[in-house]
Amino acid sequence: MTDKTPPCACACATHDPARRSVLTGALALALAPLGAPALAQAPGRTQKPEPGDRLAYMMGDKKDQEIKPGDLLAGEAPTLAYPLDPATGKVLVSRVNLLTVVKLKAEDLKPASQKNAADGIVAFSAICTHYGCPITTLHPSQSQIVCNCHGSVFNAADRGVVTNGPATRRLAMLPLAIKDGALVVAGKFDGPLGPPT
Repeated sequence: MTDKTPPCACACATHDPARRSVLTGALALALAPLGAPALAQAPGRTQKPEPGDRLAYMMGDKKDQEIKPGDLLAGEAPTLAYPLDPATGKVLVSRVNLLTVVKLKAEDLKPASQKNAADGIVAFSAICTHYGCPITTLHPSQSQIVCNCHGSVFNAADRGVVTNGPATRRLAMLPLAIKDGALVVAGKFDGPLGPPT
């Protein structure tokens, strides 16, 4: 039997076994309840990213290591990440903390995204606002990101607004900055996380 999986609704990806394994792990986390406790939460912390946090890789060879600004290149697939508490060095793992981080070309950024970007790097809640699947794919436009579950497309260059449904609400954006050569959280999410309740 051959695999005849059709491309996603946005025609930006075809069947890829490696991508499927990444998506399977991310989807398992995404299906956990939004209020699930952080596994490595520091005392006195909220579960959501806070200003001053760094970002760490969710998976792969660099899992739990800090993401450096130079690690991200325009045109590459989004990186799934968690906040990293600089005081404790612990990665704050929970569904509400899952981020999709992508570097865009400076000329593609709209003013609303530009003010929350760091050297073209933008971060959003990785939880799709349609059904809660993780946002893992870069659209061929290289300025939009895609949920592979149902094909919703979000404009990363314009605050994560929906450009193709079924999602109807934009992704929450997380402001970033670069301080002392590190990528850091510069504010709180600018909107609600996940699907409407």
